[in-house]
Amino acid sequence: MIRTALVVLALVLAQSGVSPIVDGHVGEQEWAGAQHATLEGGGEVRLLVHGKFLYVAIRGARPGLASVCVAQGKTVRILHASAAIGEASFERWGDMWMKRKGFEWTLRDSPRGPAPSDEARAEWLAKSGWLANASAAGSPFREFKIWAKDAESIGVTYLATDKPMAVAFWPSTMHDDCRSLKIPQGYLPDTARFDPTSWHRLSVK
Repeated sequence: MIRTALVVLALVLAQSGVSPIVDGHVGEQEWAGAQHATLEGGGEVRLLVHGKFLYVAIRGARPGLASVCVAQGKTVRILHASAAIGEASFERWGDMWMKRKGFEWTLRDSPRGPAPSDEARAEWLAKSGWLANASAAGSPFREFKIWAKDAESIGVTYLATDKPMAVAFWPSTMHDDCRSLKIPQGYLPDTARFDPTSWHRLSVK
């Protein structure tokens, strides 16, 4: 059963005058004015809005990978950034969420090959509505750029991949499969349990 939260959590984001560059370098100037929150389990998340986009910066406590769970209506998308970036989606059917699409990986960070071109990154953003930085080395700094209109609620996870493997998450109220070990690893069940009411609902002013 999907539990209905008694309180709707809202995060009101003001427009920022600066547009961060999604490159994994979280500069203080470009993220000035962002709202800061602590990841449960260690690390930090920053959020701001510029133009039509929501920007999310994640700093993990150790090397690893990051995901943003995005809810819109009856759909939950998993936006994942590891050595490549990819998107998976689930659709709500009654009390269950059924996997609709598995991960398709793109914009891979390959130490032996060229970096993804600006043209490829722009094409992916136009096609999918989001972008993030990949890191084959497991950089703890990840940045996401997401169409704000496509996000009613979000939850953030960071998986530290060295031992002991552990998932840090935000907000602290998140209690569903977004923060389970398998989904942040990129292993998707056919059915999952999500409760976006336990995430942060976005309100852009």
